Amino acid sequence: MAEITLDDISLSFSEKPLLDGVNASIFNGDKIALIGRNGEGKSTLIKVLAGIIKPDDGEIRQKTGLTIGYLEQTLPADNDKTVYEIVSSGLGDVGKLILNYQNALNTEDHDKAGIIQHQIDELNAWSTFHEIHTLLDKFELDPKQKVSELSGGWKRRLMLSKALISNPDVLLLDEPTNHMDINSIIYLENYLKNFTGILILISHDRSFVDAIVNRVFDLDRGLLTTFDCGFKDYLVRKDNLLNSENIANQKFEKKLAQEEIWIRQGIKARRTRNEGRVRALKEMRKQFINKRTKQGTVKIQDINEDVKRNSKLVFELKNISYSFNDNQLIQDFSQIILKGEKIGIIGGNGVGKTTLIKLLLDQLVPTKGSIRRSKNIELAYFDQINESFNPEMKAMDFVSGGKEYIDIGGKNKHIIGYLRQFLFTGKQAMSPIRMFSGGEKNRLLLAKILSKPANLIILDEPTNDLDVETLELLEEMLVEYKGTLIVISHDRTFLNNVVSSTIVMNGDADIKHYAGGYDDYLLSTNKAKKQSHAIIKSSPLKKKVDDILSRDERKELGRLPKLIEKKEIEIGQLQLKLSDANAYKDKMYKKNIEELSGLEDELNFLYDRWSELEKRN
Repeated sequence: MAEITLDDISLSFSEKPLLDGVNASIFNGDKIALIGRNGEGKSTLIKVLAGIIKPDDGEIRQKTGLTIGYLEQTLPADNDKTVYEIVSSGLGDVGKLILNYQNALNTEDHDKAGIIQHQIDELNAWSTFHEIHTLLDKFELDPKQKVSELSGGWKRRLMLSKALISNPDVLLLDEPTNHMDINSIIYLENYLKNFTGILILISHDRSFVDAIVNRVFDLDRGLLTTFDCGFKDYLVRKDNLLNSENIANQKFEKKLAQEEIWIRQGIKARRTRNEGRVRALKEMRKQFINKRTKQGTVKIQDINEDVKRNSKLVFELKNISYSFNDNQLIQDFSQIILKGEKIGIIGGNGVGKTTLIKLLLDQLVPTKGSIRRSKNIELAYFDQINESFNPEMKAMDFVSGGKEYIDIGGKNKHIIGYLRQFLFTGKQAMSPIRMFSGGEKNRLLLAKILSKPANLIILDEPTNDLDVETLELLEEMLVEYKGTLIVISHDRTFLNNVVSSTIVMNGDADIKHYAGGYDDYLLSTNKAKKQSHAIIKSSPLKKKVDDILSRDERKELGRLPKLIEKKEIEIGQLQLKLSDANAYKDKMYKKNIEELSGLEDELNFLYDRWSELEKRN
C-alpha cells in the first residue's frame, strides 16, 4: 500500500505549467531521485510534498502520522542561535528537554538539571545526546558556534543535520551535497543508503545519486514519468524513450517547440560521442604519466628543450608556503603546470583549495617560495560567487553585453545560437533573468564565462545546482578545450570524466598530485578497499571485474557474516556505553565517538564487500 499518493496534481507559475496532472505512488523503502532540467519545477514539487506549497488542483494523500524531514535550498538567515540549538530543535520536544538539560548543567543549576533528567529518563531519550554529537562530529560542526558565524556551505551542513537528526519517515532533500567536501558526501551517502524510510532527493551529483536511489521520477515540461530502476538504468531507458517516435509524439510534441526538440537532439548526439571523449581523456592521462616519468629521469637538459618547455609553461611553483592565522595551509609545495593540462583540486573545507587558486592568480603572496607565471595568460574565472544579476535584463544581453553576435573561437556566432548550446531556448534567451531558477542562473553565468577568449579556465565548484544535461555539456566542452583547466570540485563523476590529474589537499599542508580522476586517486593510494562505496562504476578507466569468484574470495565470502556480526556487537556495546547520561563527562568520550565512527565505516565496508561477492557468487 502506498504511503504517499499524488493524484492529478497541477501547479502553474507566471502562466508556466510546472506540474501538469502529476500522478505517482510512493511506497515505504523508496529512495527516489527527482530528475529534471533546471527550472522544470523539481524544488516546487518537493515543497508540495513537504506541505509548504499547495497545488492549484489535485490531491495529496498520505498515511496518518507520517513524519517528514525537509532540507530546502534556501539557507537560514543569520541569527544568534548556536549550532547545538538548531540541530536539537529538529527533535521537537525531546530536543528542547536536552537543550534545557545542557543549559542547566552549564549554569550549574543542579536542581533544574535533576528535574529534567527525570523527564528524559521517562522518555528513554539519553541516546539522543550521542546521536546529536555524532552527527555534529561527522559534519565537523562546532556545537557552540553561532549561525551568524557560518558561511553558506556550513549553514547547509547545519540544516542537513537538523533534517537528519529526527530520523523521519519521509526525508526530502534538495541539493544536499552543495558545498560539501568529498568525505562529508561519502558519509551522507552511507547514511542514506542505510536509511529505512522514504527518501526523495534532488541532486546534481551523479555518483551520489547512483549509489543511493532505487527509483527515478523524471519531471519534464510539467509531466512526471516514473522509472522503477536505479540511476544508470534510468539514463538508458530515458534515451530509449526519446528515441521512440511514437512515445515522443504522444508525450512531447504538444509540449515542446521545434527548438526544444533541437536541444534534445544535441543531448542525444553528445551521448553518442561519449566514446570519443573517453579516448581523449585516456590520452591526456597517458601524457601526464609520461611527463612525470620524464621529470624523474636524470639527464643533461638541452637548451632548445628548455625554450620549448618555457613556451608551454603556465605556472611554476617553487617550494611555496602559505599560512593564515597560524594555520599552515601550504608548505614547501612545488608544481609545474603546462599548457593544455586539466587539473582537478580536491580536499576538505578549509584546507586551502581556494587559497591555492588565489596564489596562482597573484591575489595572495606566498610567505615563502616563488611562483613564475606565463606572461600570456588570458583568464576565464568562475568563482561560485555569482555576480549581481539585474533581474530585468534579458539573458542574451547578460551574456553578450548587448551584442547580437559574439566571437567564439574566432567565429562570429549569434547569441541565441550560442545559448542554445547551454540548453536555453530562443524564448528563454530573450526572457528577463527574474524568470530563471537558481540552476538556470548558474548555467547562464557559465555561458558568459566560457564565451570569453581564454587560454586558462579556472572553475571553483562549477557543478552546483546544474542539471545532468548541462553537466554532460560542460564535461564535453572542457575535454575538447585546448587550453589549461584548473577546477575545484567535489563531484566525483565530473572529475573522473574531465581531468587528466588531481591535486589532493589532505589538510595540515599535506598536498599530493595523482594521475587521473577521483577513482584513480583512490586506486593509487589503496583507498579503494576502504571506500568501495565511493568507486564510480562509470569511470572511463575502470576495469571490468571478473564475474567468477576465486578460491580466496569464496573463503572470504564464508567469513564475512561472522565478521559482520562481530562488528555489530562491538558497535552495540559502544553505543550502549555512550547512551549513559554521564557519558559525555568521561575523558574518553570524544575518543569513543571517533572509535564508533570508525567501526561504523568498517561495518559499511564489510556489508559492501559481502554484497559485491554475493552478487558474483
